Amino acid sequence: MLLENITPVIISKNSENTIKQCLESLKGFKNVLVYDNGSTDATISICRSFDNVIVIEGDFFGFGPTKNYAAEKAPTDWVFSLDSDEELHQSAFDELLSWDIKDTQTVGRILRENWFCGKKITTNGWGNDSIIRLYNKKIHRFTDSQVHEKIETNSQTKIIKLKGKIIHYAIFDIKQTLDKAQLYSEIYASSNKKVKYSFFFIIVKTFFAFFRSYILKLGITSGWRGFVISFGDAIGVFFKYAKVYQRSEAKK
Repeated sequence: MLLENITPVIISKNSENTIKQCLESLKGFKNVLVYDNGSTDATISICRSFDNVIVIEGDFFGFGPTKNYAAEKAPTDWVFSLDSDEELHQSAFDELLSWDIKDTQTVGRILRENWFCGKKITTNGWGNDSIIRLYNKKIHRFTDSQVHEKIETNSQTKIIKLKGKIIHYAIFDIKQTLDKAQLYSEIYASSNKKVKYSFFFIIVKTFFAFFRSYILKLGITSGWRGFVISFGDAIGVFFKYAKVYQRSEAKK
């Protein structure tokens, strides 16, 4: 039985290492939409090998705006947003089969299980990661945030906690930690929400980011993985604000 009334929507770029596993978990949907923004690897050819996948190529406008743009291309009003490094668990799909599509004010919140280099992580703020991913695009949408986008809700929104889960293969190679720090810091430093701090305060914020992740959020209990995640959090904070500082100083 194919699920026809909900379309998974994915944005991708150079996702050949994870996109196949993602799409395999979505074979029960009649349509899956992948919006690719400039892949130079095998991502697009992998997507086109699935009969139920619609591939659209275009530009990247920041995470929130890009996800909204991609959702508009979906053939159904109901959208299930996924990242290209995520997999929908069968339990979640089974629950979606009975989703009431007539109640357009309802959104679905689902648990995201985060993995780092082959192991599930519940420390460093990676546990209890529950996010809204199912929504009717005529009523709800993502915020226009360049990073850390989320579904906007209002006083009429009804949130239902789905019993299933998403499996998120966040990092499978340590190199990705650096790549993500570079990507997210660049987006932030180029956004209109950037904030400039003194360089001393940037250093303070960097050390606190590590302390918060490694000690306060118990990364220390996850061995080397917890340390790497904490270090990645710290360098992400450092480069985010250091880029803003450097560019501001260069204009003087």
